[in-house]
Amino acid sequence: MLRLAWRNLLRTPGRSLTTGGVVALVVFLSLAFLSVYAGTFDAFFQRVLDRTGHLVVRVEGYEAKQDLESLTFVPPSLSLPQGARVEGVLEGGGLLVAGERSRAVVFTGLTPEGLARQRGLLKEGRLPEASGEALLGEALAKALKVRLGDEVVAYAPGGLGLGVYAFRVVGLLDLPETHLEARTVLVPLADAQALLAPGRVSRLEIRLSGVGLYEKEPLEALKADLQPHLPGLRVETWLEANPVYAALLPLYDTVMGIYVGIFFVLGGLVLLNALYLSLVERVREFGLLAALGLTGGRLMALVFWESLLLVGVSALVGMGAGLLLHLELANGFRFPFPAWILEQYREFGLPEVLYGRLGMKEVLLTLGYAVGVALLAALWPGWLASRLEPVEAMRYVP
Repeated sequence: MLRLAWRNLLRTPGRSLTTGGVVALVVFLSLAFLSVYAGTFDAFFQRVLDRTGHLVVRVEGYEAKQDLESLTFVPPSLSLPQGARVEGVLEGGGLLVAGERSRAVVFTGLTPEGLARQRGLLKEGRLPEASGEALLGEALAKALKVRLGDEVVAYAPGGLGLGVYAFRVVGLLDLPETHLEARTVLVPLADAQALLAPGRVSRLEIRLSGVGLYEKEPLEALKADLQPHLPGLRVETWLEANPVYAALLPLYDTVMGIYVGIFFVLGGLVLLNALYLSLVERVREFGLLAALGLTGGRLMALVFWESLLLVGVSALVGMGAGLLLHLELANGFRFPFPAWILEQYREFGLPEVLYGRLGMKEVLLTLGYAVGVALLAALWPGWLASRLEPVEAMRYVP
């Protein structure tokens, strides 16, 4: 049966090559899409993780609190596993004044490690190296008409600290979100505490080493260990701290399956057309086989074998090409978009350089779709072949 199915495919090499080429292209495009899609997804969530750390410690009920005193706390001593580190962050609103211009801003105090992570966003200047130095969002600097080296004055009368502090602008940040760029001021943590709340932080960020992007078990285990020892504080994983973004995570498999399914539906229609034409051209042959004693089930199996052979060989070719492309994408790639599209792209917080990712789940999904399409496309032609009457089929004239 297998040999006969293979010979039938070779009888119409042009149609078989065309149909196989479409199937191979569908498999190739599916793997390319999955690699790019997973890489984009990873980059987006890696950016979220970099902003918050693996675990976040904040005041219990912080969502309903507004005043700085109730939102800040003295950082407690934490018992962390080897390789983990904790960083304090202090955020508070205020007014930034430069000459006769002023803007409402959010002052964010960061540790040296936190400031170092902003290096990739630095558009001009350098990172703060001493007290009294600040980073401004580029849009904020334009609004205040300040340049590198200019002095600005911070006012925060509602805080617990000095309420006024002078900073020198040493760097400008090109943030992904323009609305944040227009109100962001980053300063050393000690300066923010002197201005807003001495000795206090608004959150602690805990970062673990060797933990994968989507590994939840180590985070949940450490959260369970820390929470009983932090009364009045809440420990959250980075996904719990970003519920809007966390809601996107379950959509990954769904969206991935839908888009790849669309590719294979189009390829399946081409395959169905090829199998049906092959059946029409061989009606008399099928009738002869039935007259010689081949049952309807065997005739149907013959059509299925032809479909599986055609799809199987084509899928291997497409998969080989797709995996080769993925090896290139895994080393980093940029979308060849115009500058204005890249600017919109960065508004979502995505870097310009992405790294493709293709796991066993994505490969098995592609193979599963290929086998499913081969079976479904052969179902109707195979059923028609199994219903042919031998005498009528042998009299058929195409």
